[in-house]
Amino acid sequence: MTSPITLASQLSALTVFALLGLYLLGRKTANPIRTAMALACLANSGWALMLVLFPLRYTIPLLSDLAEFIRDYFWMAFLLKAMITPDSPAPALLGSLQRLLRILLGLTLVILLYNQWSGANALDMMPKSDLVLHVALSIFGMMLVEQYFRNTPVHARWGIKFMCLGLGTMFVYDFLLYAEGLLFSHVRGTLWIARGFINTLTAPLILVSVLRNREWAKQIHVSRHLVFHSVSLFGSGLYLLFMAAAGYYLRSVGGDWGPVLQFTFLAAASLLLLVVLFSGKIRSKFKVWINKHFFSYQYDYREEWMKFTRTLLSSDSPGKIYEAAITALGTLVECQKGALWMESDPGKNYECVAALGIEMAPRPLPPDSSLIQFLSRSRWVINLDEYLPKTPPYPDLVVPDWLSRIEDAWLIVPLMLYNQLIGFILLAQPLSKIEFNWEVSDLLKAAGHQLANSLAQQRASEALLVARQFESFHRMSAFIVHDLKNVIAQLSLLLENAEKHKHNPEFQEDVLFTIDHSVTKMNQLLLRLRGASTAQEHRSIDLHQLVRAALLSKSKFKPTPSLTVQKNAWISADPDRLERVIGHIIQNACEATPYDGHVEILLDSSPTEAILEIQDSGKGMEEDFIKERLFRPFDSTKTSGMGIGAYECRTYMEELGGRVLVSSTVGKGTCFRLSFPLSSGPLNEVYTDASNHTE
Repeated sequence: MTSPITLASQLSALTVFALLGLYLLGRKTANPIRTAMALACLANSGWALMLVLFPLRYTIPLLSDLAEFIRDYFWMAFLLKAMITPDSPAPALLGSLQRLLRILLGLTLVILLYNQWSGANALDMMPKSDLVLHVALSIFGMMLVEQYFRNTPVHARWGIKFMCLGLGTMFVYDFLLYAEGLLFSHVRGTLWIARGFINTLTAPLILVSVLRNREWAKQIHVSRHLVFHSVSLFGSGLYLLFMAAAGYYLRSVGGDWGPVLQFTFLAAASLLLLVVLFSGKIRSKFKVWINKHFFSYQYDYREEWMKFTRTLLSSDSPGKIYEAAITALGTLVECQKGALWMESDPGKNYECVAALGIEMAPRPLPPDSSLIQFLSRSRWVINLDEYLPKTPPYPDLVVPDWLSRIEDAWLIVPLMLYNQLIGFILLAQPLSKIEFNWEVSDLLKAAGHQLANSLAQQRASEALLVARQFESFHRMSAFIVHDLKNVIAQLSLLLENAEKHKHNPEFQEDVLFTIDHSVTKMNQLLLRLRGASTAQEHRSIDLHQLVRAALLSKSKFKPTPSLTVQKNAWISADPDRLERVIGHIIQNACEATPYDGHVEILLDSSPTEAILEIQDSGKGMEEDFIKERLFRPFDSTKTSGMGIGAYECRTYMEELGGRVLVSSTVGKGTCFRLSFPLSSGPLNEVYTDASNHTE
């Protein structure tokens, strides 16, 4: 007598799947995928009907078993139908899955006919062959669901994810049910009764996907990566299944030693499986086998190119890019060893710059050698397994003996940048035998072009870095020469007046002060040249005192500048550099002004900034000159000028957060207006001037 719970479980599954199947068949427009789903739903309903008519497999086990297998096969056929489309990129793989499903169908019929006469018609007497077949089918079903979901484009998974969740739950539950039965030699009755409710819960999920996918015409991309892992998982499951059956057999025939033999055998089988799965050589051979027998092309170019790019960019420092280039090219052909030769300079020898797994070749190759000439002319990938001197396909190629004697040497890949050979890579034999054909050659040549671009860019970056270092050194040298010129000008002015004023005590005092100031400046220049003081020391500065010091250093110029202080200010800057900048503007103003003219300096401040104006009555400048040439480095109208004073002024003012404004009228004079951001006042170090110079 069937219990109410059992009847409710099976009737619920019977009802919901019958309604779902009729709903799908009642649609106006025909669609093969939707039709396959409708048939699977009706098969699921028929299986539930068999369980209602023949509960717990007591009366006619063949019918209930057959109904369950038909249900599974219809769901698997639907998944294959959904994956196989006219635009499917891997029909060979899906065709292989179809053939495997037909083999399982034939095996099922044979086992059902055999078990019909075995007398096992109860849950606790289900034959082992029946349980093994159910476990195998559930594993195959889970693999199909995983393949369908993973190979559906990401934007299209929204429509199928609930159906995959429902079907996956159905197959996972069957796997747990029959795996437990195989382990404990009987199927638990409560798990068996709950199957109807479990199937009923999956129906709403399938209906959601039906409503989201009215056409069921999704294009599936079968990834080699997913095929490899799915086939590995399926094969591992079957292997463990057969090993478990063998262990059970050993236990049944081993007597007292049976349990020991069973667990020892299972441990050894599991260890063997782990060794196989973690063997790089076996994995490599397995990948090659999958590419040959399941796919039309040997490579998944999108995956290979992404892997190639990731490997090339994985170097953690610019110096490691050569090793990364060898590794990136080697991954395309399952090769872990190689060496890279690069052109040292245009027209120079090709030298070995990196090697992985093989000894670096000490000999460079001259550009007129046979190998270099052949690679430059033909751009071929050379297969050393096919190479014989003066024979096709390399009749005019002579490979150096020391290169051909490198252990396991296999391929020589040219690195072409436009029409120039900048290097080549030697690859050793791969982990598994790979047939060298046009597809391998084209892939390596394309990768070689990309590597050439990356390596050339790396070399250009290194050359640019060196050029910038030289530029920085030359720029510093120009500033130093400019400062030396100013020091020499001050000392020359002293010499000009020495004969006339050498007995004047005030002149002698000025001479000593100027010489001391010049020595201090020259010592600072030496420190800068030696790199002992490269960092700028910003401190809070009394701008009035700094301007006085700059005036003192230019006091010998004519006309003598005058200083007017309306309101003093404190700013933050490097005092030596700022004094040099202000002193340069004062000197230029004096040099541009006749002796009877004037140079006036005004210091003022506002609540937000300090203002320093240097006004002269010299010859002035044109507006176009101010806009286009005044602040351009190394551009000067003076024959003895360096052309960097105004450039340094504007550059340093921008570093301080200030600005420089220049106004000038030809024949009337020029005004430089410097604006500085204010500091909060005297800090730890205060710049002061100890001289007695007055305005």
